Amino acid sequence: MSEHHVYFAIFGFDHDPSQLDLLMGQSADDYWREGESFSATMPEAQRRENRWILSSQLDETASHSDHFEKLLLKLKRIAPQLDALADDYRYGIGVSHYFFMDDPAFYLPAEILDGFQALGFEISFDQLGLDHGTGN
Repeated sequence: MSEHHVYFAIFGFDHDPSQLDLLMGQSADDYWREGESFSATMPEAQRRENRWILSSQLDETASHSDHFEKLLLKLKRIAPQLDALADDYRYGIGVSHYFFMDDPAFYLPAEILDGFQALGFEISFDQLGLDHGTGN
């Protein structure tokens, strides 16, 4: 079983993230506000920065390739706004891939990688395997 989360985020600013909706020409799929709790179950864990998030909005069980493809389509629609972002904004693609199997390898077609590169994003992958406390 795998869970995938793929998103584009703008961060590194000190105003309300919803103000970026006008600049980007669309509403974010999610906003993080500095000081907000991550969840009601752990209110002491707070967000450290503001973030404007555009996600694939696919179910977390959809393939990573489908997530990337959907996000790429969304980013292509706002390419001029991406080019116009001020230099003091930081932004990039975030990926979380949780896997529960022996072979965590995955693949993206060249046309999807080329599409992200055409928008100025380099895609690289890091994987973290958790051992569920076995001590190995």
